[in-house]
Amino acid sequence: FSKVKEAMDKMFAELSKQQKEEYEKKEACTKEIDLTEDEYKVASNTKEDLEHKLQSLINELETLAKDIEALKAEEGELEVSLKEAGEQRKSENEVYQQSVTDQRATINILNKALKRLQMFYTPKLAEIQAHSQEQKPGEAVSERPTSGKDYSKSAGAGGVLQLLAKIISNAESAEAELEKDEQHSQALYSELVTSTKATIEANRAAQAEKMELSAETAAAKSETEGALLATNQDLEKLGELLAAHHMDCDWLLKYFDLRQQARAEEMDAITDAKAVLSGSDFGK
Repeated sequence: FSKVKEAMDKMFAELSKQQKEEYEKKEACTKEIDLTEDEYKVASNTKEDLEHKLQSLINELETLAKDIEALKAEEGELEVSLKEAGEQRKSENEVYQQSVTDQRATINILNKALKRLQMFYTPKLAEIQAHSQEQKPGEAVSERPTSGKDYSKSAGAGGVLQLLAKIISNAESAEAELEKDEQHSQALYSELVTSTKATIEANRAAQAEKMELSAETAAAKSETEGALLATNQDLEKLGELLAAHHMDCDWLLKYFDLRQQARAEEMDAITDAKAVLSGSDFGK
């Protein structure tokens, strides 16, 4: 039975080898599948994070574009407002200049009229007395005329002079009020110009800042798109690798325990058979 036992030893050795190789294959399959699945999960999470980041960057770019557009529109409105305010101030000043010119001309005419009336109605008292009381010593006093009326200046002259003086005073007050209003309007305009220009400068600074941020965000978006593309490629390769592992290992993993048991039983049977042959003594 030596040849039979030798054949059994070869069969047992082959089965042992198969058991070992199959076990090693099963361990390798399990390890490779687990490792690939872990890598695939990490890549999937990375892809999800990149997609969220990309969408966030897209939203941020849209918001920045709207903000910049709104700032540009506001800047345009401010410039138009400043121009209109300048035109209005110019128009108001022209009206002021004309009103002051007219007022001063009126005052000048009224002053001339007043002076003429004052020269006539209020001559020097000494001259009046000298003219009315002049006569030589010892000269007979002439008798008063019996007929005709004495000439006298208008009794209402004083009222006229006072009225003219009042009109001139009112005109001068009106001129002063015009000047005061003009100075106030000019001060308000100056404040408006200063404030509006400051707002425009702040607006432009905000535009520059947002445009810079937009450029940085666009660069980050481009970088994220590149990373997402690479991650998708990695996922595709990992998916193909995982599919290959499953194709190579699924059948083995599914029937591993059954095959190991069957092979072990076969090995036990060979061992028992060999023991039987070894214990037999057919030569007696």
